[in-house]
Amino acid sequence: MTPAVTNVLRRLGASTLLALAACLGAGQAAAQTASDASVQKLLAINGAQKSLEQALAGMEAQIRQQVTADMVRYNGGKPLTRTQQTAVDQVVPKVAQLLREKLSWETLKPSYISIYKSQLDQTDINRLLKLYQDPDYVRVVEKMQLVNQQSARVMFEQVPAVMKSLQPLLEDAVQKALAQ
Repeated sequence: MTPAVTNVLRRLGASTLLALAACLGAGQAAAQTASDASVQKLLAINGAQKSLEQALAGMEAQIRQQVTADMVRYNGGKPLTRTQQTAVDQVVPKVAQLLREKLSWETLKPSYISIYKSQLDQTDINRLLKLYQDPDYVRVVEKMQLVNQQSARVMFEQVPAVMKSLQPLLEDAVQKALAQ
């Protein structure tokens, strides 16, 4: 520390420095935790529930496609037998129903609230609530939800091809592990 800085610190005194430090930190400490009610209001208008429900609605078809592709691979590329098709037809709706129950809005809503509260303070929530009152903003958000859904669909459609590419690598790794 230079003599000039030391001199200034002595003149200010400890109490002045503490007051200055308190003022500088006040902005950080002033951030108010978001209330459950305000987060619930935001969730009610931001489309989180709708997005979740749409994702769950399309899940049965995706599960059916994936299970069928796995069974065809298991059959060495041959179509499913009548027995296998019956098994798929029976299990897929049950799996989809279980997922709809376990991933329902009512089940996940407390987690959503917790996530929002851990990342956003009351000022952030208030700003978002104000944005959602702007019809132009809402329109853009709705478009972005469609963009995200379509992007996720493109990625999901690539999973079977990726798995097919990974299968030889995984089989090789398992064979090497078993050989040792």
